[in-house]
Amino acid sequence: MNSQKCKDCAYYTAYYKKLSSSFEKTNVGVCSKHKKIKTYLENCGEFKNNERREKENEKRLFVFLEQALKSINDISQILKEKQEG
Repeated sequence: MNSQKCKDCAYYTAYYKKLSSSFEKTNVGVCSKHKKIKTYLENCGEFKNNERREKENEKRLFVFLEQALKSINDISQILKEKQEG
């Protein structure tokens, strides 16, 4: 297999650290294939493309965006009716 960076592998999950009001991705994570902690720039012979995961995330994001758009439209309609009445 091609040696690729862990950050682009489907087996890699990044660790995050909590800041005061958000989270920040660290440069280490866990490889579920090797069950080891790895840095995001390490090379791995067991690389698996995470394209499927990215497509699923993209679909999920579009669902959330559609819900947000509907909510915004609903709020806009309520405000218009309130202003007219």
